[in-house]
Amino acid sequence: MKTCTVADVLSLVNEIAPFDLAEEWDNVGLLQGYRGAEVRHILVALDITEDVVREAITKDCQCIVTHHPFMFRPIQRVTDETREGRIMLELARSGIAHIAAHTNLDAAPGGVNDTLLTCIGAVNIRGEGCLRAGDLEPVSFGSLCRHIASVLNAEVRTYGDPDRLCHVIGCCSGAGSDEYRDAMQLGADCFLTGEVRHNVALDALDDGCLMIEAGHYETERVICPVLAETLQKRLDELEYGVKVTCFDHNLVGRKE
Repeated sequence: MKTCTVADVLSLVNEIAPFDLAEEWDNVGLLQGYRGAEVRHILVALDITEDVVREAITKDCQCIVTHHPFMFRPIQRVTDETREGRIMLELARSGIAHIAAHTNLDAAPGGVNDTLLTCIGAVNIRGEGCLRAGDLEPVSFGSLCRHIASVLNAEVRTYGDPDRLCHVIGCCSGAGSDEYRDAMQLGADCFLTGEVRHNVALDALDDGCLMIEAGHYETERVICPVLAETLQKRLDELEYGVKVTCFDHNLVGRKE
């Protein structure tokens, strides 16, 4: 087996979700660690949290790949008095690298939004950037919302007539409610996202688009097992002896 480095993992993530697809304001790529460090085990997670870092240490991982990055704002001190400071100190002490694929993974083919619509059963998925739309078997809005709540294990908030039939669903995971008008241009009569501002919901209803708010976390965690599986397949094809593990997001906020 060949030796895999952080730089090799970074290159594979870039193949899956090219970093040049990221928004200008985003913080993606290698955020902490040595490019030349050897990697034998990778942990994939939605967020870089203290729990995720502890899991990586327990499993002897040398690299964490997440969807959400950290260090969005300038950092002047790295101490144990802040959440990000504690994470950065623990990563450094444990020799663990951190790679983030955020809006580039939202926009990439097979990324977050393609996966989200596939999970709920939409077909003929189209769109560009972070926006997607897909066709549905005609279904009442109420039934569709119950289905999405079940599939995502989420408590959804709905805006619109539960008896109205839906034929095309648009989506932009996370905080993507502003994209609903562009989804309507793709034929969407309902729109799924993670967070909806109240005024946007009112505008959507006025424009004739039903709105589903299913949680930022819930609409994006679906990508983690897909990303882990894709990374593992690429690593195996290149004959790297690297194991990829997905952080068990179902244990976080699980409904009893």
